[in-house]
Parts: sequence; structure tokens; C-alpha cells
Amino acid sequence: MRTSKTFSILFWVYSSRVKNNLTNLYVRISLNNQRVNVSLKSKIPYDLWDASAQGLDGNSRLAKELNHLIDET
Repeated sequence: MRTSKTFSILFWVYSSRVKNNLTNLYVRISLNNQRVNVSLKSKIPYDLWDASAQGLDGNSRLAKELNHLIDET
């Protein structure tokens, strides 16, 4: 019998929890249809967040640092 295992990582933000254009960055880890959401304890500018790329847009120092944090996670 064959078993299949699934694993995925998704970075996301709560659009409903934006204050002063800042929101927390979360990672969702899924394994075999079980999910865990973890806050990365980083505030990011909501207007720079690109959901499809799961990262920040732009070439600013802040965007590069936060994208590096996402890549390292």
C-alpha cells in the first residue's frame, strides 16, 4: 500500500489586523492536512506585502531585510 505525505509552507498576513499600515507576518506549516500557524514576531508594511510572491515588493533596505528573513525561515 502506498501512502502520500504532503508538506507545505505559506507566508501570510492578516489584512484585517492592520494598524498604522503595519501587520504581523505569519508562517503556516501544513503536514498531512494538519496546519500550524506561527507568528514570526515581525511587523511589516502592509502596502509592500505581495501575497502571490509571499514577500515584500521593492528594493528598499527594509524590504530586502524582511525578504531575507523569509528566505532564511
